[in-house]
Amino acid sequence: MPTKPEVKIERLEPATVVAPLLVRTPFKLIGYGLSKDIYVYISTREDGGDDVSNPDGSNDASTYKIKIVPDDSSTSTDRVLSLIAKPELDALPIDKPLWVAVKLNGKFEDAQPTFKLA
Repeated sequence: MPTKPEVKIERLEPATVVAPLLVRTPFKLIGYGLSKDIYVYISTREDGGDDVSNPDGSNDASTYKIKIVPDDSSTSTDRVLSLIAKPELDALPIDKPLWVAVKLNGKFEDAQPTFKLA
């Protein structure tokens, strides 16, 4: 029997996050169990099986293709997490639907569509 996730994304705000290359784009995760301890990334799969934010699996966040960081100018709670996405110039143009996914302690928790590179 599958275990209930500790982190659940109910929706994104805005519902479709459109992030132009090199532009800081604010958005929010709405759900539960949200904190700055979760790893937020972009995936082409609903199950979060790939990480197009960090395709090389690097531990150095400065090398990520799509940087997603907490928005310290906004208030975050366990129900709302304010974030900023910044796709780098070398982020691949991806024509398939993208998902905002989260991991907690290295374990996939949830994903929610729709993220678009512009």
